[in-house]
Amino acid sequence: MLIGYKVKVLEREMEGIVIDETRNTIVLKTPKGIKRVIKDGNRFIVNMYNKEIKVSGKEIKMRSWEYAL
Repeated sequence: MLIGYKVKVLEREMEGIVIDETRNTIVLKTPKGIKRVIKDGNRFIVNMYNKEIKVSGKEIKMRSWEYAL
């Protein structure tokens, strides 16, 4: 579950805090507003526990409770 974590979308040069997540998308709160990003086809850097974790959207294209980082 990524809600509450800071995420950077590598393909879009966008970053923000995850405020919602579905099977196919994450919703980021960015300085420019609320943005919905499709997981599949994007790569993400998640700032979690003072570490940067790189994941592909394909790896996390499932409901948030079906995976654990």
